[in-house]
Amino acid sequence: MPFVSIEGIDGSGKTTQTDLLATSLRARGFNVLRTKEPDGGWMGAEIRSILIRDRGAPLSPQEEMLLVFAARYNHVHQVIRPMLEAGDWVVTDRFVDSTFAFQVFNNGVSEAAFNAIRSEILGETIPDFTFILNIDPETALNRRSIRNGKDTDDPAEATRNFKRIQNGFLEIASREPGRCHVVDATASPHEVAEMIMATIDESRAGSLVPNFIS
Repeated sequence: MPFVSIEGIDGSGKTTQTDLLATSLRARGFNVLRTKEPDGGWMGAEIRSILIRDRGAPLSPQEEMLLVFAARYNHVHQVIRPMLEAGDWVVTDRFVDSTFAFQVFNNGVSEAAFNAIRSEILGETIPDFTFILNIDPETALNRRSIRNGKDTDDPAEATRNFKRIQNGFLEIASREPGRCHVVDATASPHEVAEMIMATIDESRAGSLVPNFIS
């Protein structure tokens, strides 16, 4: 079954769209794993606590990338691959493109190092569909400021260059147009969900996606 990732800057609506897609697929009769990064495997929560911990000196971009890939290795090998092999859909809130946008495109980690580690960790476990939620960073900031009435638990969010991170996602989309689909995230959640499902539905006749249950 297909593997779908939802990507975008903080405040773009990733979590909402991951939930809506998983719900829609289940309504069509599919078994769906709804997961996220870096928390997806048992190791993820531990590594996330390291990433967001307040410390005297920040982690280097290289350290951040290696920690995220450690969590991803566990996520891929212990969670994602077994579900795909069992014939289930997997829908994840963030995946490897976030690492490219955050650590490589924004923070200057070597792309050669990223590609080598990505190949070793993922092998052929790459999303069939990646939906990049495209939104102006200012609009996303306003959304983040009112999200559930809570501040983020990630102190690094305050110093991120979200415009550059957004450009990193768009760079991936330009390189891999067959996999990556840019979606206007300024539309309503319902409209965004419809655009995502329409893209998947258009592929039903291909070899990648089986015919949907009507």
